[in-house]
Amino acid sequence: MTRKIAFAQVKKLFAHNIIKNISWLFLDKVCRLGVGLIVSVWVAKYLGPHDFGKWNYSIAVVALVSAFSTLGLDQILVKKLIENKDQEEILIGAAFYLRITGAITSILLSLAYITIFSDGESQLFIITLLTSSTLIFQSFDVIDLKLQSILKSKVSVLIKNSAFLICAALKVLVILNQCNLIYFVIISVIEIALGAFGLIIQYGVFKVISWRPNVTFAKQLLKECWPLILSGIIIMLYMRIDQVMIGKMLDEKSVGLYSVSVKFSELWYFIPTVFVSSFFPKLIKLKSDETGYRKLCLKIFRILFFISFGIGLTIALLAHDMILILYGNLFIASAFALKISIWTSIFVFWGVAAANMLVIDGLNKHNLYKSVHGVILNIALNFILIPRFGINGAAIATLISQAYASYFYYLLKKETRYIFFLQTRSILFFLK
Repeated sequence: MTRKIAFAQVKKLFAHNIIKNISWLFLDKVCRLGVGLIVSVWVAKYLGPHDFGKWNYSIAVVALVSAFSTLGLDQILVKKLIENKDQEEILIGAAFYLRITGAITSILLSLAYITIFSDGESQLFIITLLTSSTLIFQSFDVIDLKLQSILKSKVSVLIKNSAFLICAALKVLVILNQCNLIYFVIISVIEIALGAFGLIIQYGVFKVISWRPNVTFAKQLLKECWPLILSGIIIMLYMRIDQVMIGKMLDEKSVGLYSVSVKFSELWYFIPTVFVSSFFPKLIKLKSDETGYRKLCLKIFRILFFISFGIGLTIALLAHDMILILYGNLFIASAFALKISIWTSIFVFWGVAAANMLVIDGLNKHNLYKSVHGVILNIALNFILIPRFGINGAAIATLISQAYASYFYYLLKKETRYIFFLQTRSILFFLK
């Protein structure tokens, strides 16, 4: 009896920690949603579609190769830290050096692309160099992953939000002083750097210095995460290839217009990440109880569907007025693309949850396969639809490919079919 009471208390404490973790992560994103939206709208209006498009084109190029930096290590490292608490320093050190190596690779690849395809434009090269340098500082997010594994995201939220608010104020000063595009890019680098330094100080400078590359653990991590590395590359391809293809098939102004619609759609993508990262440790522990595991997965899918559907309906109805009020007539062409792309949220929300379930089930390869199918479909549709419908065609292509990769794909494979049925049941709220 005493053992049952103790177990109930531990379970209650774990649930309490999950709620606290979710609350802090939401506080982080709500702060960014409010302040960030105001500042980003001001920046976009100040720069105009052309310069704003040029910056976002550079961001898209860096994003395409950023998977070589993150290496798909996030879920794997959290899982390893939960399962191997006594080997924390070795695991984090190995992951850090893997990410640093990947960051350098990503920087070189992005600069090579710009050099080859930008027709020698020096400003675009400088913007890409600065933007890609943030990947070095993001390597220290392994500390954030450690905090996630013990449901202590509060610390990371406070550090990164402080950096965000400081740099938001700096962007306002830059606008008031009528500075050029490069200043905004530099401030964005400063934000990531301040967040990294904050994490280092919190974790302990001497502990960070003591990290050493460990070939054995690095190989173990790479062995488990290589499908996630490849799927990460593919995911970035079909999340950013639209902007790159628009830049090459249309012009930088069109990239700026499309980027506004994408930013409004992606504004909400923090929600599934917050939920799933907070429930991930519990799902790992619950895996041995298949019934309980499936019930929790269904609840997560159901919550994510109703949130994303509500967001989609609201934004679709208000898109035209929102763009007109916030950005003005210069960006009004973004409104219809936003009405289309906002519905991608449903499949992105589901996709984030499903990807973590595949990790827990040891089915990482399907994260790769579905992503490959999705990006091929997206690129093919872009070639067909962008010349005919412009940025609206790109939005349609993304919606279709995301629906396939994050929903219909799971029906095709026997071992993943349960995910498709859980997603379908999450729409039919009357089914328990």
